[in-house]
Amino acid sequence: MYLFGKILSVATLFFFFTSCNKKEIEEKETLSVDKTELIFMQKDESTDFNISSSGEWHIDAEGLEGYYGTNMGDVKDFTIAPVTGNGNTKISVTLKNEVPESYDIDLTITGKKEQLTVKLKAIAN
Repeated sequence: MYLFGKILSVATLFFFFTSCNKKEIEEKETLSVDKTELIFMQKDESTDFNISSSGEWHIDAEGLEGYYGTNMGDVKDFTIAPVTGNGNTKISVTLKNEVPESYDIDLTITGKKEQLTVKLKAIAN
């Protein structure tokens, strides 16, 4: 009986410490961007923003179409690359066309635990 009590105590301590470590690791996952708004005024204009992440992330937007086999996508008049990743990454956004009317598009960056938005503003000339 004494041996069973010791085994149970050791098992309980092991479970407690391993579950705490897993929780600490999950809580340390981060996601942030260095810019929350990008403004474009002319065709072929390109700018970057940085994603800082301790894990995997992906970019989505209403109407975003990805390219098969490459890590980039198009949404309306914009090309975005890359659209998925792991860790810290520079994202390139290019306005492909002149726009007849100004409009905004929200990019949603989703990590394991967080979600952020970067607004793309296309300004008509």
